[in-house]
Amino acid sequence: MRAGSAEAGSEATDLLLSVAEQLKIPLSTIARQAELGRMTGTVCLDDVAAIRVQADAALTLVESYLLGLELLREQTSLLLEPVSVSSMLADIAHDLYRYARQYGVELELHIAGKYEPVMAHPRGLRAVLLSLGYTLIEARAAQEGDKRRPVLTLASHRSAHGIIAGLYGEYSDLHAAQWHRALELCGRARQPFAALSAGSAAGLFVADTILQAMDTRLRVGRYLKQSGLGMTLSPSQQLSFV
Repeated sequence: MRAGSAEAGSEATDLLLSVAEQLKIPLSTIARQAELGRMTGTVCLDDVAAIRVQADAALTLVESYLLGLELLREQTSLLLEPVSVSSMLADIAHDLYRYARQYGVELELHIAGKYEPVMAHPRGLRAVLLSLGYTLIEARAAQEGDKRRPVLTLASHRSAHGIIAGLYGEYSDLHAAQWHRALELCGRARQPFAALSAGSAAGLFVADTILQAMDTRLRVGRYLKQSGLGMTLSPSQQLSFV
């Protein structure tokens, strides 16, 4: 059941505070690179590319937040339709590639099996995966003690409850209890999910809000000895791949 109007208003405020904190990172990067270009009188192509990547990440977070805010206010579930998990993850991996490269993170795509479509809201699922991806890329890049090039895996696999799609990496000591505590601290602490992110982790909370409207939630899980966050999606009973 969705929250009442008062609770929804409080949750929207918490999300806004978290998003505002998170936006400091890309906006500060953009401002710094633009100022360097002004001081030197030159702007190289690498600087332009870096600014564009950071701007895209910031805009994605804002757009995802607005979708989540709309859902909180309306207190309704999204209209679900059959969506291909494989195609969606492939598109997301492509969209996240430049951001991951800027942070020195290697992306891997694992689609374990051939699945029937799942029931989801295409725009909502895309916003969820992008918001999740941006946050976890930053988390992998900032992880201390990782001597190798950090790897982030976009993966889907079948479970007894449906198709699980998520992003996973070598995050140490990541547990479900920490995520549940982070949900309580969203908007009330600078580092609500300190076990994973040194920032506000706004993308994770925005993603979870959108997923609630698809009758699922973001959960801590494991894939091939890696830990991360994912969602369980119900297979479509109407269509199947041949």
